[in-house]
Amino acid sequence: MKFPNTFKGIKKIWIAEMLMLLAAVLSIVLLFVIANNSAVIEDVAVVEDAVVVEDTLLVNTEAIKTPAAILGISASVLMIVAFLLNLIGIINCRKDDSNFVNALIATLLGVVCGVVNAIWGESNPRLGNWMEFVMVMESCYASYYVLTGVSKLSEAYPDEATKKLVDKSRNWLLGSFCLSAILKLIVDIFNIQDGTPKTIMAIVAVLAEIVSYVIYLMALNKSKKMLAK
Repeated sequence: MKFPNTFKGIKKIWIAEMLMLLAAVLSIVLLFVIANNSAVIEDVAVVEDAVVVEDTLLVNTEAIKTPAAILGISASVLMIVAFLLNLIGIINCRKDDSNFVNALIATLLGVVCGVVNAIWGESNPRLGNWMEFVMVMESCYASYYVLTGVSKLSEAYPDEATKKLVDKSRNWLLGSFCLSAILKLIVDIFNIQDGTPKTIMAIVAVLAEIVSYVIYLMALNKSKKMLAK
């Protein structure tokens, strides 16, 4: 094995991504549980000779209390473990290439933005929105530098297919992030609050991110197998 530190690190990062996926699945299940135990009630009132209809969402809290607690806590624990594994994985990798040091810095900056958002984001929604955007940016940069490090180390292996997939994943990461950033700027500059244009832009951004993430997982998996040699 030529790069045992990076192999251990990439393996941890891969496991972390799998745990994040599992946490996402549990969160989706939780939403279905809440939706299945909810009902929308229409309230009709007369205000200044006009009929006003308001929809009120009622949730059966007793029915969802136990499953919500189990699913919510499980998803939170998985995300915390995934974050720690990802961080440890990057720390392992940094011993073999300086690109992983950049990934570590980006990850830590993302943590700082998360703390700022948690403290001041609610009282300052605009600051919160931008902190969330920077967190996404730092996550993208961290993944990009991880892939860059793997791409550099892959030159020591006769595995051109893995290198091409890693480079493709880097391009998709940057492309999807730039697309999301441009769409966010368009929404902010033109103050698009709702409606079809905002929905279409959101769908386009999400689809690009999904494709990018799938390719990223494929690249990590192939890199792990390559580094095991």
